Amino acid sequence: MSAVPGRRPPHPPVLPPRGTTALDLDPLAVISARGFLIVVAAVSLVTAVGITLTTTEQVSSWPLAVAGLVALVAGYGWIIRCAFDFGQGLSSDRFVTGFALVAVATVLSSFGSLGSNSVVRDDWGLITLALVLMAAAPFRAYTELGFYTGISTALAAVLALLHVFFSPLQSVPVPVTVVVAAAPVLAFGLGAVGYARTLLIGIYGERLAQAEARDVQFESLRRAFIDDDGIGAVGDVRSDVVPYLARLRGAGELTADDRARAAELAASLQAAIAASRPVDSLGDLVDVLIDESGLSLRLHEDDRATIRSVLKALQESPHRRPGTLVFELLEGESDRFGMIRTSSDDVRALRTETLPFLRMMRLMMSTASDEVVGDELLLHFDLQRLA
Repeated sequence: MSAVPGRRPPHPPVLPPRGTTALDLDPLAVISARGFLIVVAAVSLVTAVGITLTTTEQVSSWPLAVAGLVALVAGYGWIIRCAFDFGQGLSSDRFVTGFALVAVATVLSSFGSLGSNSVVRDDWGLITLALVLMAAAPFRAYTELGFYTGISTALAAVLALLHVFFSPLQSVPVPVTVVVAAAPVLAFGLGAVGYARTLLIGIYGERLAQAEARDVQFESLRRAFIDDDGIGAVGDVRSDVVPYLARLRGAGELTADDRARAAELAASLQAAIAASRPVDSLGDLVDVLIDESGLSLRLHEDDRATIRSVLKALQESPHRRPGTLVFELLEGESDRFGMIRTSSDDVRALRTETLPFLRMMRLMMSTASDEVVGDELLLHFDLQRLA
């Protein structure tokens, strides 16, 4: 099937690195995640205490029932404490401990009503076990939550079978009892897995889109900077020459009008180059030029434009000490680099004034840095490409 004209093909599936959590990509979301965790913990504790007090006739061992409540408080307390830790946070190892305590609370609560439990659907341990999986969705990876969902479902099924054999449950088929016991854990667990996966993929896809937009914007600004620099006349001619050559390539033939247009463009290009030559010499912008290898004549267009803008800013600065602007280019066997230095009575003010140009140099160059040494401002940069 052919693609629909004018419609962009769908993006391939976005797959974040394995084991990544939503908070790894969006750390600020931990604020809302912590609030959600506290709400779920409060609901779990209120539910556990409320069901215990309203089903006292089903409690066969109060020590086990109370121990279950204590284990539940300890489990959620540990998880909340780790979630508010700005260092490690709720890591995988720490969540294992909290989940284990909630699971122990579920078992103790279930054993506390063993022999006198009339229905399984009102066992609070199965509900709180499901809620802890939901609360962990923003903190843990969805694959990890799927593993815990499987464990929780198996535990719920085993506890339900124990009550079938040891408690006077109502005349309900065993499969129905098991399904009723496992349903909350399975539903909330799968919901947590789906939510964690959707949240993670959404955040990851947004970050990729933002990175792509930044690259496009940077390339647009870079081209605009090059075309509007000291050789802007040549940039204007480029905008005429490129479409002309593209049209010739598509047509496959050269007409008389094309020859006339080529002569016009050639004349415009020669005039633009001739006009740009007086300002193209970097040596005219500095007090001392050290270039034994002749690198200034072989610089890439982008690097030349970047260096020229920095030199102009330093040359026009009132904080620069006259006669101290030095531009040095060195070429080794496998590398090329340059250095710009100038002195000032207030070198900090000089750096602050030219900081936008220094930042531009760090963006345009593969490696660039600046430092203040005494009363001198030093700029270092690598040159990895030539014209």
